Parts: sequence; C-alpha cells; structure tokens
Amino acid sequence: MTQSEFVPIDTLTHPNAEAALQFWGERPGDGIHIGRDLPSRLIARLLSHVTIYEPLADRSDFKVHLAGSGMRHRFGRDITGETMSEIYSPSDFPVRYKTLLEVIAHNEPRMMRIIHRAGTVDVLKIELFQIPVVGPNGLDRWALTFVFYF
Repeated sequence: MTQSEFVPIDTLTHPNAEAALQFWGERPGDGIHIGRDLPSRLIARLLSHVTIYEPLADRSDFKVHLAGSGMRHRFGRDITGETMSEIYSPSDFPVRYKTLLEVIAHNEPRMMRIIHRAGTVDVLKIELFQIPVVGPNGLDRWALTFVFYF
C-alpha cells in the first residue's frame, strides 16, 4: 500500500519549473484565459506536464478538462473527463481538492511537493505548481496544474 505525504513549498526545484514560473509571472492583468493565453509558446514544451481542472457546478469535485501525456503515462490511460475523486485515492483526494479550491478562491498559486511511499521506499516524487485560470467562457475560474516528476 502506498502512502502519500503532501508538503506545501515556497520554491520549485524541478529543472523545468522556471518556464511555468515565468508564465505565471508574465500573466495579463485580467488573468490567464483558456483560449486566449493558453496554449502558449512560453510553456509549449511543458504541455505534457499540464492538467486543467474545471470545478463541477456544485463545487463538490473537479473534472479533468485536459490532461497532458505525463498524466496519461502515470495513470495508464487518458484521464480527461474524469473527476478527481475517480482518479485519486480517498486519502489523497481531500488535500488535492482543498488546494484547488484555495487556488480558485484566492486567485493565487499554490506549490506542493508530494512523496508517494511504499513502506520506507519513495516510489514517486512530484512537485505541483497550481495556478488559477479563466475558463473558456471568460467568467468561470478553473485551475491549471503543472505536474513535475522526479
């Protein structure tokens, strides 16, 4: 059985994170809009690391609107259209859900390191950079997550 450790962080250490941070730093004053600002050449090489989450109307869960090939590789299938509660374990879902709600509610990014362990062995290390984005309708707040694997 795998256990997960979620740790909020202040800095990303993954070598590809700089482009994601630059993308966030150069965002337009009215935010990053899907369809207008995404896709972007600045993060083109990171698209395999991108997952876009759309909150359900009742805010009880998030649906994967777009999942990069990194997520397809991790889960062994395309998770686009699935909800977070279908993808992640019941013990991992609440932390991931709460963090995305914070990203949207506060309109600011979150960074997190996740370590998945089987006993005393680290089997997967991830850094997440989660940022708010504006949905295709120009109104709704969604979340974009950069998933960096170690």
